[in-house]
Order: sequence, then structure tokens, then C-alpha cells
Amino acid sequence: MNALDDFGLLLVDDHPLFRDGLAMALQNRAPGLRVCAVASADEADALLADESQVFDLVLLDYRLQGTDGLRAAQRLRSRHCNVSFGLMSGLDDASLPLRVRDAGLVAYLPKALEVDALIEALQQLAAGETVFCEAAETPLSQPNGTAQFGLTTRQLSVLQMLATGATNKVIAQHLGISPATVKNHLDAIF
Repeated sequence: MNALDDFGLLLVDDHPLFRDGLAMALQNRAPGLRVCAVASADEADALLADESQVFDLVLLDYRLQGTDGLRAAQRLRSRHCNVSFGLMSGLDDASLPLRVRDAGLVAYLPKALEVDALIEALQQLAAGETVFCEAAETPLSQPNGTAQFGLTTRQLSVLQMLATGATNKVIAQHLGISPATVKNHLDAIF
């Protein structure tokens, strides 16, 4: 039995193409996963109040129309304490994962994740773990020693973890990317 079999996921994102596309991709890759997608925190609140609907995790976009996902998650969490909440974002804000953790949520997932990496993160969450990936990163522009070698911030992160002896799988889980992406970064570095 897969860890995601009968795991209920409620996606909250006001962009229909992203929301519906992500729901379809997850259902194709993890058929046992129950996915429902809505456009607003109010719609999520109504579904969570419906006793015939059971969700294990609610993933909200950080930028929702009329509010931010962190505030919405905190409000929903106070009303629905039997469900875990996490946040997704496409923003490159290094402080966001820490703010999400400090708010008591169980996950911060960048929208730049590959579907397989997202499924791995969901499996960890289904097992009761927390997942706080780094924010999406951009190439380095600061002259800090790595820019002269043309490394991106992500490549530097991979290299630093590799230097500690971490395996590709551990690096992938920590950074919220797939092991194949870690290998691609290492190929680009070496």
C-alpha cells in the first residue's frame, strides 16, 4: 500500500490553470491520492466544514485573492484543528519557509518543485513528518566567491550539502527537488 493511498489533499489556489493542472498531475502520478482543488480560502472552509469530506492536508497558495495564504491557513487552522496545513509559493523569499514553520504549519513547498519531488514531500507529510523546502532560488549576483565560477544558488546549496557527506536522496529531500535534479546539478558543477 502506498503512503498516499486514501490521503486527502485540498489544494487552494486562485489560478485555475495551476490549480487544475497540479491536481491532474498528482492524480496521474499517485492514483490513490484523493485531490480536491478550490479557488479560495472561503471555499476551502466550506469543504472542511462538510463532514462528508475528509482531508488530511490543505495546501494553500501564499498569494490568494483578498488575503495571503499564511493568514488564511492560520484562520482555517483555528476552525479545523483535525487537518494539517501547508503553504505553496512561487516567491523567492528566503524568510517565508521559516515564517510558515513559526506559524505552526507542517509544510512550505515552492511551486518550482517537480511533480515527483512534490509527491515525495506529500509521502513524508502523510507519514507525519514536516517538510520545509527552501524558497525558489535565482542565480547568484553577489561576488561571494561562487559567482566567478558561474554557480547558481541551488548548485551552491547542492555542493554544500554534498560536502557534508549527504547522499543525492537526502539532498533532494532537503531542497525539495528530485534526486535526478540533484544529479543534474552535480553534472553541471563537475
